[in-house]
Amino acid sequence: MLGVVADERFLGGSGGRGEAAGRPEVQSPGPGQAGQFGRISPEELAAYILPVRGKLISAHQNQPPMLHAIAMGDWALAAAIPQITCEAVGGKAQEAMDLAYAYSLGLIAGRVYDDIMDRTIERKGKRTVWREFGDPVAVPLGIECLYEMLDGLTNYDARLGRATSDELSKTFRLALVESARAEEREKLSMRSNVDLPFSERLRLAQGKRGILIAAGTAGGAIVGRGTEEEVELLRNYGMHMGTANQLFDDSSDPDYTQAYREQALSVSRELTAEALKCTDRLRVTEAQGMLRELCKISEEPLL
Repeated sequence: MLGVVADERFLGGSGGRGEAAGRPEVQSPGPGQAGQFGRISPEELAAYILPVRGKLISAHQNQPPMLHAIAMGDWALAAAIPQITCEAVGGKAQEAMDLAYAYSLGLIAGRVYDDIMDRTIERKGKRTVWREFGDPVAVPLGIECLYEMLDGLTNYDARLGRATSDELSKTFRLALVESARAEEREKLSMRSNVDLPFSERLRLAQGKRGILIAAGTAGGAIVGRGTEEEVELLRNYGMHMGTANQLFDDSSDPDYTQAYREQALSVSRELTAEALKCTDRLRVTEAQGMLRELCKISEEPLL
């Protein structure tokens, strides 16, 4: 389903949540699809994603490389999750709009650099940024995205106070740094043909993807003025869900051993169950229900 809402044909407008303008026409699920994602429809996710897409395009309308990166759709989950977790602690989605925008920029930067490191030529049927425009364009584009991410987070200085705004910036900086380090450690081990124990592979999965999703879920709770317990619950929720998703990806990757792939799949499903337990301790709201349903996309490409 995330692939549907991230598709640039689906995200054809820039309307906001609850607005008729720009809302996409979506076909009903086909046979065998209706119950796959429970109560969340593509329209519901698009209501969170479309405003962020509009802001991304508006801010970079004269930058073809950035528009190309936006069209890849890697930022779609980043646009939705902080808004949903903000609502889950009693805030409004609009309060997390600047956060969702900044988070999207951070993930775009991370993907651009990951593609450069891996020399990935194509993803989702589209040429990667470095392949389309070259390293001399892709490298500074990533730097610009990171700068804009941190600048965007300063919008919370007045609303939440400097200390809370600094906490948000620190959360995002740490997540991106730790993710980059985990990617580097894994690449070095693969080049050296080192067979890492599962415990180390699990730490890499937490670093590569778990901490990135956790930054978004915790950030939304902070902006929504959640309690310390709620922020921690949603941080753990994101860590479990993101790590589960990375392990699920690994379970179908032929570069790994069969033994690791089988264990990765098993642990992925255990972590998804742990993410669900985190939502059990949140107040029962529509947003809480959406978070429970979002656990099911731990077996969909998230980043």
